[in-house]
Amino acid sequence: MRRGILLLSTILLALAVVPAATAVKPKHDPIPPDADQTLAACGFPVLVHVDGPEISSMFFDKEYNQVKQIERFPGQTATLTNLDTGKSITVSDSGSSQARLGRDGSLTVSIMGHGPVPDFVSDEPGLWYLDGGRVQFVVDADDNLTSLTIMGTVLNLCDQLAS
Repeated sequence: MRRGILLLSTILLALAVVPAATAVKPKHDPIPPDADQTLAACGFPVLVHVDGPEISSMFFDKEYNQVKQIERFPGQTATLTNLDTGKSITVSDSGSSQARLGRDGSLTVSIMGHGPVPDFVSDEPGLWYLDGGRVQFVVDADDNLTSLTIMGTVLNLCDQLAS
């Protein structure tokens, strides 16, 4: 009898501990493209139109704090139009990105494949686009850029829209 109670209490204790040690299931959300936007980053107005879905997957720790996010853009394209000249280009936006929050409050972001990248990849103004490869950057808890790594080709799409 004592052995049965000991076994039962061990099983109940294990069941009570297991849920606390596991993370919450990830959340996967399809997101429709943003509405068309007009940007002034090139020194002339650029209309940006996006076609195709985005899928966002968010991962949480056991306290339901978000610790990682993965964005995928299967088959997505972006059409950019110089509103002064009417010249348009369409680029693939089918890459992915991942953001991971560090214990120290830092944020590590990796952008892979094809798609837009933040303007701080260059000291020049522009609309920056990763045309294959990877851009990774780290921002500390105070939003200071502490690391930037570029592997692959990054283009300024303003150059193509201007000519």
